Amino acid sequence: MNYEAVVIGVIAELLDLDESQLGPEVALAGVKGWDSVNALRVLVYLERETARPVDYQLFMAAETISDIAKAIKAPAVTS
Repeated sequence: MNYEAVVIGVIAELLDLDESQLGPEVALAGVKGWDSVNALRVLVYLERETARPVDYQLFMAAETISDIAKAIKAPAVTS
């Protein structure tokens, strides 16, 4: 599964953006509508779309779309 493409698709859908505006190295801080509430929406949606738990710490530390894709690939840490 191409997680970068999934992340781009999810962000575009939830934030009502054109996928062509997004790419792996796009900084999340520069994405229109990206805030803490929408970040959590994206996290939940990604977990449903990929059927994988996403490591919360890695996800919240992500600065780019590629970083989010790496968080999906990483084994989720549970405590």
